[in-house]
Amino acid sequence: MGVPVSSGNRGVLALGASLVDLCGRAAPGAHLVLLIGNRDRQPATFRVNGELRQIPVVNHRLSPRSAPGEHLVGILVGAILHRLLPFRSFRGWLTRSNRWIGTVASADFVGDVHGGDSFSDIYGLKGLTFTFVTDFCVWLVKGSIVQFPQTYGPYKHPLARCMARFLLRRSSVIIARDKKSRAIAQELAGPNKTVLLSPDVAFSLESIRLREIRMAPPLSPAGAKNIIGLNVNGLMYNGGYTGRNMFGLKLDYASFLPVLVTALLQNHPNEVWLVPHTFAPNGDVESDPEASHKLRDSLPAGLRTRVRIVDQEYDQYEIKGVISQCDFFIGSRMHACIAALSQGVPCVGVAYSMKFAGVFESVGMESWVVDARDATNEEAVARILELYLQREDVRATLKQHADAARAQLRGVFETLIATCAGKPAVS
Repeated sequence: MGVPVSSGNRGVLALGASLVDLCGRAAPGAHLVLLIGNRDRQPATFRVNGELRQIPVVNHRLSPRSAPGEHLVGILVGAILHRLLPFRSFRGWLTRSNRWIGTVASADFVGDVHGGDSFSDIYGLKGLTFTFVTDFCVWLVKGSIVQFPQTYGPYKHPLARCMARFLLRRSSVIIARDKKSRAIAQELAGPNKTVLLSPDVAFSLESIRLREIRMAPPLSPAGAKNIIGLNVNGLMYNGGYTGRNMFGLKLDYASFLPVLVTALLQNHPNEVWLVPHTFAPNGDVESDPEASHKLRDSLPAGLRTRVRIVDQEYDQYEIKGVISQCDFFIGSRMHACIAALSQGVPCVGVAYSMKFAGVFESVGMESWVVDARDATNEEAVARILELYLQREDVRATLKQHADAARAQLRGVFETLIATCAGKPAVS
């Protein structure tokens, strides 16, 4: 649960692809199913152990045009009846007649990754309420749920804390991807639960290196070397979904970027590549490509020739391959940063939330986070230039930490499968 199969956001797709791959490797003979909010039931294609695999989708919807068995309200009613009416014949009829409830009831375990950071009200209470209802339905049918590696919190609204507390105290396994949110989850889960720690699952994502990268302007036939990669976050550029500095940044992101690129090009002899990680149409606040074009257009004409934009909507495996060609990387989408860190590319995270610090800490790079909620434009530019000069000092150690993170992830999922598989449904 919690992994979309179609999205412009390559971060959540990287998360889903990595999760499917880790589960598939840990349990080679297992039947994997995606329980997701989706318009249709078409299987999703992911790479498992290097090979393409079709993963079945059991969907739920909120559209009034959806079938009753797919509508989340109908699923909720069915799950409540499943919990309250423990008659074997009735439950048997219900699991046969409702595909979603039947899938949950027959599964050895069900886990949710909540898009990595959506088990929080950072993006608003509406999204957290929606994910609470789906997890609540699982608990009604199974009696428990697994929380895959993710960030917990922040919870600014009291209702958000109540929902998180309810689910965490009814979760059989809880895994955090950073120490800070582990502490938040542990407080909410209570002393009878142990919150485990793991790297972000996307550290294990496969990277596909392209023979040719489509750029604007196009690359020269000779290619380019010693590239600085910069991921421009369209959501930060536009002030969040509200357009009114939703994340409470001290840094003015839109005015900070041209100053940063100008300073980098004055200190770097080669090129800067602007690498989108969320693809959305022009006019959408999420659009990294549109924000990247606005940034490039704002630069002096003499510098624009040394700035290129990745000009094709590559998938999560391919965009990671693009990032692998960078000598140094700066990201504001966390999974763009993970794509760099996991391949040993020294990376600065320009953060808009607490999730960056913990993920960078997991590979010994905690001092490479510039928190846009605390730093001014001038402070952020100065710190990034300072870290740029230190990139060779950390490259070898970062590679070792990234290799260790992948090994740790394999161990976490092998243990998880061994712990959870085969447990009967709650009567």
